[in-house]
Amino acid sequence: MDTQSQVFKKEISNIFSQITHELDYPEDTFSLKYNYSKRGENIGKLTSTEIDINEFSYPYDEHNKIAKSSSALLIKPDKHVWKLIVLKQRFCKIEFPTSAKIVKEPTTTAPYYHVCFEFNDSAFYQYIKNTLIFCINHYDSSASFGCCSKYKECSSTMKCIHTNKLYAKGCKYRVNLERGYNFLLEE
Repeated sequence: MDTQSQVFKKEISNIFSQITHELDYPEDTFSLKYNYSKRGENIGKLTSTEIDINEFSYPYDEHNKIAKSSSALLIKPDKHVWKLIVLKQRFCKIEFPTSAKIVKEPTTTAPYYHVCFEFNDSAFYQYIKNTLIFCINHYDSSASFGCCSKYKECSSTMKCIHTNKLYAKGCKYRVNLERGYNFLLEE
């Protein structure tokens, strides 16, 4: 029988695959990062698991493959429930399942909601998926630029065709195309 950890890894892997396939992003756009205590009596114990969004360097650099890694969600270890730490700005914009419970509200010094899901609650995985899609849709690239050499092709298709989609989130012309402004047609 699968342990809770094995089920989690399998479900998260499926979510990562679904989103990358649906949005045509590279395979390793999402990753899990395990954080362990480095001091005190809990040294070596898991303190949290991060779900990260990875933006690959452009132009591609095999020595520095990831230009930026951003945390989308934080999961705290607990023996009885799934415990998520969600940034207030995201929490307020993503539909919150009625089956989950808020156990701690944000403060001025800690702008995070602490929410719990029962282990058998399928809404847990849907909430993670919704959060990742929200984070991708509102992603800030590591770069900011007016346009790239593909702007004529982007203009003719009325969408960004850059292959590095997270990097392309920094393109100001892409933003204009998404708003219906095509500068080549306006000339």
